Amino acid sequence: MAAQNNAPLPDGLEIAGYRIVKKIASGGFSIVYLAYDADGNAVAIKEYLPSSLALRQEGELVPAIAPANLPVFRIGLKCFFEEGRALARISHPNVVSVVNFFRANETVYMVMAYESGRSLQDHILRQRPRGALADAD
Repeated sequence: MAAQNNAPLPDGLEIAGYRIVKKIASGGFSIVYLAYDADGNAVAIKEYLPSSLALRQEGELVPAIAPANLPVFRIGLKCFFEEGRALARISHPNVVSVVNFFRANETVYMVMAYESGRSLQDHILRQRPRGALADAD
C-alpha cells in the first residue's frame, strides 16, 4: 500500500479521559494531538497510525487495515507500546515525560507532557547558517 494521508481524530473527541483539541503534527508513522486531561492539564497524544499500512477516512475513528498489512501493523503496534513503556521510565529534564499510554480504536496512543514552543526541526532550521546545504540522501 502506498503512503496516504490519514484523517486525524476530530477536535473535541473524548478518548480515555482526554479531550482532543487539535492535530499539532503528523508524519508517515503517527499523528500528534494537543489534548487536555480531566484536570485541565495540556498533554500531547501521539497516535500510532502508519500511513503505509493503515487508512482512516474523515469521520472514522478506526483505521482500515488490509489483511496483508495486518501482521506488520501489529508488530509496529507492539513496538510502539513497548516504546511508550520504556519512555515512561525515563525522568530527565531534556526528555519529554510519558504520562500514560493506552489502546483504543484498534491502535495505541502515547500521552506525553505538552511542551509549548517550536519543534526540534524548526529549531535546527533556525540555527542552520544561511546558504548551508541540506543533508544529502
